[in-house]
Amino acid sequence: MKKILLALGMLAGMSQAMPAASRVTLPSGKKIFVSGMNLAWINYADDVGGTPLDTAKVNAAMVNIHDSGANAMRIWLSTDGTNDPIYGSNGLVSGPASKTVTNIQAMLRLAKRNDLVLCLTLLTHNWVNAGINATILANNKTMLTTTAGLNAYIANYLTPVVTAIGNDPNLLCWEIFNEPEGMVDGWSSPANTITQTEVQTAVNKIAAAIHAAVPQVLVSNGAASLSTESWYTDAALKAAGGAATGTLDFYMAHYYGWNGPGNSPFTKGYAAWSLDKPLVIGEYASSSWSTSTASSSPMQDAANVDTLMTYLDKAGYAGGMGWQYQQDAGDPWMKGFVTFGHSMMQEYRADSGSILLTGNGSSTFAVSAAATNGGSVTASIAGRVDSGKADTLTAVPAAGYSFVGWSGDTTATGSKLIIPSVVKDRVVLATFTPNAGTNLIKGGTFTAATGDSADWSFYAATNNAAKVSYANNQANVTVSTADTLNYDIQLTQGSITLDSGVTYLLTFDAWSSGARALSIGLSTQGTWHYQGGGSVSLTATKATYTLDITPDSSTTAGILQFNVGALTLPVYVDNVSLVVVPTAIAPRTVFASAPTWSLVRSGSNLVWTRSQALQAGGVVRLVGIDGRELSRAPVSAGERSG
Repeated sequence: MKKILLALGMLAGMSQAMPAASRVTLPSGKKIFVSGMNLAWINYADDVGGTPLDTAKVNAAMVNIHDSGANAMRIWLSTDGTNDPIYGSNGLVSGPASKTVTNIQAMLRLAKRNDLVLCLTLLTHNWVNAGINATILANNKTMLTTTAGLNAYIANYLTPVVTAIGNDPNLLCWEIFNEPEGMVDGWSSPANTITQTEVQTAVNKIAAAIHAAVPQVLVSNGAASLSTESWYTDAALKAAGGAATGTLDFYMAHYYGWNGPGNSPFTKGYAAWSLDKPLVIGEYASSSWSTSTASSSPMQDAANVDTLMTYLDKAGYAGGMGWQYQQDAGDPWMKGFVTFGHSMMQEYRADSGSILLTGNGSSTFAVSAAATNGGSVTASIAGRVDSGKADTLTAVPAAGYSFVGWSGDTTATGSKLIIPSVVKDRVVLATFTPNAGTNLIKGGTFTAATGDSADWSFYAATNNAAKVSYANNQANVTVSTADTLNYDIQLTQGSITLDSGVTYLLTFDAWSSGARALSIGLSTQGTWHYQGGGSVSLTATKATYTLDITPDSSTTAGILQFNVGALTLPVYVDNVSLVVVPTAIAPRTVFASAPTWSLVRSGSNLVWTRSQALQAGGVVRLVGIDGRELSRAPVSAGERSG
């Protein structure tokens, strides 16, 4: 199909040269008219997160869009915060989800294969959707309404992600928000959940951070209507957030029937809006519309979809993208690719010279390195690597984990993977395994030096009154009012990495002022998938309790919950630990009469004896009850002690 499109382009020729404002200038210097569609997702809010990208479906959409003569696709990333980013126990962003960077890199590799550029949308107005998990909703609001929240997002998520992607030639732009006005006007939450100034401040500071991390890449923002595009002028953004570099490189706005004909780009040319930068219409209906009201978004002006893209081009706009590739069920104006594909073909025939991305590629390659739970990978070069340059990847285990090895496009086994000359895209995976006996809980002894208030969180739902203090080297939960739900008062610790099928031993000391139950759960924060736990009976005497827990799914967002509700008796907790249970190793030989071992102290030494002589040489290992090896010594065949 690519050859056919090229031939059509040669026959059609180029349309009349348009002013600079009608084109988006890519970092490569190429000026294009942005023609394409919104994907906008394959799995809503989960195309980045902890799940691998569905590359087959994304690629199929890209093939169709490219083969229709288009050059761009718009994809939503974090969407509503359900699966990405990850929040710490303090309610602030701690980093991207485990597959976020690798999934974005996979999107860009597919875009390269299909000659497309991608508009990657970081956040949407659903960030404050009242229908999402209450804890995530609260964290999302904190992120956008407090300085600490926004700074944590920029430092721990935005900058690392943008830096990892770098100046990729198939990245059209980072789009900060999809229709953030909805957070102000209450489309998916109570009105004025977020103020206009808070939206503008976020756009300003996020744009500045992107420009600082990778100065060459473009930044935009998807306004819900041309009536609100004035929110995002340079002067308006700088006045709100104060960052001089926190401005947009080009504007994007949407048009639907509810905007009204007065805000329609299809009745007014680009010049009518008095803007100082190129303007892309990032969303509009994907099929022809009439003035019928039989729609959730009734149109107030009639239009033939096959004329709309070519109109935008001739009227001085810098691009247009239909909503969306999939059909919106029940909406007659949103029939998807089946009706919009022909519109992109019409535009290609009219102005192929502004659509083709020939020459947009570069002699750089993507070295994509992912990690399993329990570690991360650092690279000597951020973003794409120039052809022929060396790149070094280092596997870095997290506390309590060890590096196992690499897989993918490598046969290396060491933790430092050196690629002496990068001449193609590479995809590798670093695998980590948890160590036995390493405590995964922070501040579990509740001593002043551990900063317990930073490691632990406390929650009391409405109609409950309780508080926690960290005194006398213990956590003290006192309750004055409690309802009937034990989980409505909780002492928790989050951001715990868990692996499916691995058994963990939870140990803790606890007591009360009398007899009461204490429920303990280990869950996945956000989805609140229960991974295991149990209930213990406390008395006025301090005692040690243990629970074996085997999660059924892996996560980096595990959360330990001591559920203290339902009763007003206090709960005191100390010496909390969560360790991997060592896996037993089956003996290599089964004897008719099993030999017995003994270990005794002789002066300052430990001496082992065996009831039967060793039949072959080997190694005698001394292992502690926590699974750690304490010593080892070689032995010869025939020995019975040492």
